[in-house]
Amino acid sequence: MIKFAWHSYLDKYSALLNNAIEFILNIKDDKDVDSLFSSGVTTALVNNIKGLDDFELITFVVVK
Repeated sequence: MIKFAWHSYLDKYSALLNNAIEFILNIKDDKDVDSLFSSGVTTALVNNIKGLDDFELITFVVVK
């Protein structure tokens, strides 16, 4: 029987997910700063997402 190293296989996809979440956070930060200098309500203090811990991985779906 061949054992598959799931951990090393999924590490690549975990890193991609982490990069996607960081990208989302950077866009939110940019929009929050923009909202501070525009008229109306600011979004800087609303829905604070701090990082990867604010997301939950339910499953991996890999399509090739």
